[in-house]
Amino acid sequence: MATTELYQGLTFLSYSTGIIVILVGIMLVKVLFDISKLTRNIDETATIIKTELEPTLKNINKSVEIISNVIIKTDEGIQKVRKFISKTPLQLIGKVSKITGKATKGFFSGLCSAFKMFSKK
Repeated sequence: MATTELYQGLTFLSYSTGIIVILVGIMLVKVLFDISKLTRNIDETATIIKTELEPTLKNINKSVEIISNVIIKTDEGIQKVRKFISKTPLQLIGKVSKITGKATKGFFSGLCSAFKMFSKK
């Protein structure tokens, strides 16, 4: 009688194991199907991004080239102006403004210190 119950238990165990293996197989097939669908979507997205990004990058490269040319031309213009100013008497005016700026700064700092000294007493 014990062997009959043992055989029934083993039979039940084998049937339940078979059912579990079938369910796991079905779930595995579903996961693989979802992964293949996801990879197709990722591939389509990458293709769309590539086709949209190439013209944008070309436009950015053209814009950077234009800006670079403008900067180079502006730099050349600034160098011409500097050379012109160094050859003319305008250079002396620039030095005079620096000297007067320092003198004005010293005058106002002395004036402020005098007000502080008188306001303390």
